[in-house]
Parts: sequence; C-alpha cells; structure tokens
Amino acid sequence: MDHGRPAQVEPVVLIGLPGAGKTSVGEILARSLKLSFFDSDRLIEANEKRTVSTIFKEDGEKRFRQLECDLLDNFKTGSFVLSCGGGLPMTPGNMDALLKLGRVVYLKTAVDELVKRLASTHDRPLLKANSKSESESDEHVLRKRLCVLESERSKVYERAQLTVQTDGLSTDEVAQEILVRMKNRA
Repeated sequence: MDHGRPAQVEPVVLIGLPGAGKTSVGEILARSLKLSFFDSDRLIEANEKRTVSTIFKEDGEKRFRQLECDLLDNFKTGSFVLSCGGGLPMTPGNMDALLKLGRVVYLKTAVDELVKRLASTHDRPLLKANSKSESESDEHVLRKRLCVLESERSKVYERAQLTVQTDGLSTDEVAQEILVRMKNRA
C-alpha cells in the first residue's frame, strides 16, 4: 500500500433546481476536499465565449442541452466536484451518466425559498417569463415557473444517492451536511 498518496476521492456531482446553491456549495466542498471545482454552465460559457442566456437566445435550448451532453462526455475519471445546470440531468441518459461518474447529491430546496433567492436574478433563461399578464408579478411568474420545473424534474433528481434539504441552511452548513453524510456512507 502506498501511504504517500492520498486516497482517491469519489467525484461529487451536485444537482438541483436553479437557486438551490449548487455552485456556492460546490466551491466550498471542493476546497474542503481539496478537489478541483467545475460548474457546467461556466464551462459551457467559457467554451462558447457567450453566456448561457445568449446561447439560449441565439441557438435555443436544444443546442444548449447538446453542449451539456458534450461537456459531460469530458468527465470520465478523476476526483472533482461538479455543479450541474438544473436541466443537465433531464436529458435522456445524463442522469445515468452522472450516477456512474460519482456521488450525486440532490440539493432539495422548497419553491418559496428559491423564490426568495432568485427574485432579483436576471440571468436564468428558463426562469424568464415568455409572456405574463399585467396582473402577474415577476415573483408570481417565477414561483409558477419553479413549480413547473420542480414537477418536471423531481423524479429524476430523486435518483441521486444523497438528498440534502437546504432550506434555512447557509451554504457552509449544506456543504458540512454533505461531508458528514458522505463520510457516514463511506
């Protein structure tokens, strides 16, 4: 046995709805585990030299989902923390690939909490209202959209090996909860 090398740490893959804290928690986990951190949306933006919103606007969601699949193909081995865009696990075959890749952690967050976190953001294309009546507030539209996404995605997300409820927790507390639960499952 080689005592000079640290044990290989299983990759950690974070999934969840927009606003669940995947990127913030992922960065903390990566520092704690001394691993590289990757965010699928940031990697796509860097590769494409455009924002996710611009890709959606110019090329459509279908093209963006293909870029996610292409990116996922690059993650085969190694130890890292990967924060996935909320829709990445939804493309057929992607959740299976994520489960083979490493420990998939679903950051589960109540819609009310997500609305609070996301009310002031403008860079999430699937949360923008395509059309809203004058009587609907932005918050109401956001809540409706998040409810639809939760309904569409929850069955896939729940396939994760670990689910952490994030409501009322700081990103540090969520990361600590993941570390404790991963250690207990090892």
